[in-house]
Amino acid sequence: MFQKGGVGPMFGQVGFFNRFAGREIEDKRPRDRYVGESRRLLGVLDAHLANKAWLLGETYSIADIATWPWVRNLIGFYEAGELVGIDDFQHVNRVLTAFLERPAVQRGLVAPAQ
Repeated sequence: MFQKGGVGPMFGQVGFFNRFAGREIEDKRPRDRYVGESRRLLGVLDAHLANKAWLLGETYSIADIATWPWVRNLIGFYEAGELVGIDDFQHVNRVLTAFLERPAVQRGLVAPAQ
């Protein structure tokens, strides 16, 4: 529910305003609202992961499969890592790195073969 109700919608909105339709808008309040909420969500994730390998503890789960692509796209595809201050979230970065190192994730990132 955390991913579905928070991470997905908020990171998607930051991405929209940052990459597609917000840079030229003079009033930055809409973008900044989503940036602030995304930072809050990253803080919740970071605190939750302080003593955990994965979202549910030591076991990699569907919760990780649903969440980490959003984090990856926030800082990659949407180019909003600096905007949300991703470097401030040590545990989020640690787990994102572990997620991206998983062989199945690496295979998925190149499927279909390009």
